[in-house]
Amino acid sequence: MKFIDLAEKGNNSPLTYVSGILLIFILYFVGSLGVLVDIHFNFPSLSIQSMDAEFYQTMGHTRFLFWVLFPYFLVFTGVLIHHRWMHQRPLIQAFTAMETFRWKRLFFAFFLMFIVMVGLLSIQIYADSFGHGQAFNFQFNPSKFFPLLLVSLLMLPIQTACEELLFRSYLLKGLKLRIKRIGTSILLSSLMFGLMHIGNPEVQEMGYHMLVYYFLSGLFLALVTTVDDGLELAIGYHTANNLIAAIFVTTDWQVFRTDALFINHQDPGSGWSSLFFLLILLPSLFLLFKRMYRWPSWKEIMRSM
Repeated sequence: MKFIDLAEKGNNSPLTYVSGILLIFILYFVGSLGVLVDIHFNFPSLSIQSMDAEFYQTMGHTRFLFWVLFPYFLVFTGVLIHHRWMHQRPLIQAFTAMETFRWKRLFFAFFLMFIVMVGLLSIQIYADSFGHGQAFNFQFNPSKFFPLLLVSLLMLPIQTACEELLFRSYLLKGLKLRIKRIGTSILLSSLMFGLMHIGNPEVQEMGYHMLVYYFLSGLFLALVTTVDDGLELAIGYHTANNLIAAIFVTTDWQVFRTDALFINHQDPGSGWSSLFFLLILLPSLFLLFKRMYRWPSWKEIMRSM
């Protein structure tokens, strides 16, 4: 059975989906209280509304990053328990239509994306060094970087796997079950994924057209998941993207403000170059995956939608 059709198995009553959605919101809300409790007992003079340089300097970037990611751990665990006991489906079916999880696919997508992103950022930094070198500053501090690396390696795979589990598994399969059309389900889940990022600092700084960036990313990941019958490639891609954003280059306006290796002092700009790059990268990756994993022809893929 195709991955997107696995929702036909188990318990599919409306109550299970309503309770699942409520569980997601409740667990995310409870997880978000962690940072408030920490501030109340350990940093009573701080206000989370300020989020200025003094806030990060006092609390620490890595400590705050942990609390930002902590709700995803609760949601990830809760959704899997709900999937197993309420929907009465095997846990493996939340991730793939195969009998076992395809780790080779995940690691291939991860390292491929990691190398591409590090390569492109390295070119940017190298080119900046020929100028006045004002855009990128090397800020490696072992006492700050290694705790960041540890938290990132532990928590970011969970955060990205959680988002893939929600949008490219639970939501996508649930929509297909109700709508009966794969293409419409992919578009709707991708739109929801894009709108989820509407509060990101990148969108506020660059403009709402950056939601297209997240929509296209969601669309690509949904297509890959549907055609490949599993989340492995999507999780690998997504994890590499977020890990690089956390540990390699940071800014003072992006969603992950960390003690990364480099800090970029450039103004956010319009973000159109990022969109243009994405329009080249995503089709290239899809073609590579299609060739490597011998996916069906374009005609068959379009017919299945």
